[in-house]
Amino acid sequence: MQLQHPKLNGGEAVEVNGVSHICFSGERVIYHRDYFDLGEMLYENIPLLGFVIKNIKQRLGK
Repeated sequence: MQLQHPKLNGGEAVEVNGVSHICFSGERVIYHRDYFDLGEMLYENIPLLGFVIKNIKQRLGK
């Protein structure tokens, strides 16, 4: 999944792993939900908050 915003990551795209859950009924999509780490996509790319989040993840052993 990608997010690109002029105020995040110097305007470059932020790419994170994620998964989509899609259910079909015949040929129609009846349910679609995306799962991803919002912290990795957004919070880690905000200057001061990003440092704090990355630090916490390191301490937790990720």
